[in-house]
Amino acid sequence: MRSKSGTGSPSGCTGSACCPRSIARRWPPTPRPIQQQAKANVPVRTGQLKKAIGIGTRTAGSRLSSYVKLRGSGSYLGLFIEYGVAPHLISVAEEDRPVRNTRRGPRKVSIGTINKMVKRGSLKIGENFVGPVVMHPGHAAKPFLRPALDQKAQEAVNAMGAYIAHRVQIGNLKAPTLEVDDE
Repeated sequence: MRSKSGTGSPSGCTGSACCPRSIARRWPPTPRPIQQQAKANVPVRTGQLKKAIGIGTRTAGSRLSSYVKLRGSGSYLGLFIEYGVAPHLISVAEEDRPVRNTRRGPRKVSIGTINKMVKRGSLKIGENFVGPVVMHPGHAAKPFLRPALDQKAQEAVNAMGAYIAHRVQIGNLKAPTLEVDDE
C-alpha cells in the first residue's frame, strides 16, 4: 500500500533516517569479520563454497539484524562440510530406471543392460559404472562457520556497537561497551 503522494513503502516507512529499513540500507557490514574468518576456515577444493559465504541484513518491525549466510551455486555444499556425512547407501530409484518398449510392452531395463548401453540409470564413479547400489563411506565434519562465529563474535558486536554509538548521539550520552551473550 502506497501513500497518496506515491512515496513510501508498504510498511509505512517514509525513508527517514530513523526508519529501520533506511538504516538497514546504510548498515555497515558488521558481520564481515565473521565472514572473513569463515572464508579463511573453509576447506577449498573448487572455491564454490568460499564464494557462497555472504552477509546481509534483515528488518522485522523495529528490530534490525545482520547475518552470515551461504547463498549461490555452491551453498548446498556447506551443510555437508560443516556437519559431515554419515556412511550411507546410494541407489538408483526404481522409478528412475529407464524403460524400453518391447513387443511384450514396456519393460524396465536391467542394470547389466544399462551398463552395456552406457545409459542414464546406473551409478558411475569416474569412468566406471558400478551398478545399482554403492556404499558411500561418508566423511568427517570440517566446521568452518561455527568456529568463525566463536572466534569473531565479540569483534562483530563491538563493530555494531561502535556504529550505533557513532550514529546515535543524545547530548553527552555514550553507548556502553557491548558484550556477547552465550545464548
